[in-house]
Amino acid sequence: MRDEPSGADLLDAARRALTEEVVPGLTGRPRYVALMVANAIGIAAREIAEGDRQRGTTERVLAGQSAADLVEAIRSGARDADPDLHAALSAAADVAAQIWKPAAPSAAAQDDGRSRA
Repeated sequence: MRDEPSGADLLDAARRALTEEVVPGLTGRPRYVALMVANAIGIAAREIAEGDRQRGTTERVLAGQSAADLVEAIRSGARDADPDLHAALSAAADVAAQIWKPAAPSAAAQDDGRSRA
């Protein structure tokens, strides 16, 4: 059972209040700081909202092995031609980009030629 609104929803409401009601009355450094805080709140809200997807892509990348073993396999070139790993890493990067920079085009959109970055 989940309580509503969710933590992500509360953070989004706080971010909107900050950007719509507080920031317009600020100038200079205080405005810049408030916008940085709003951006950080947005990132935190998206991390919460995308947590399950982020964990799922991490599990796909690791595929049952430890992070240290995967790093060693990548460094040694043992997984260079592994299409499953490439797809999992691309999916993980897309989720991370949607959290940290939601306006960024996804790898899938770039591959399809739909994005003009």
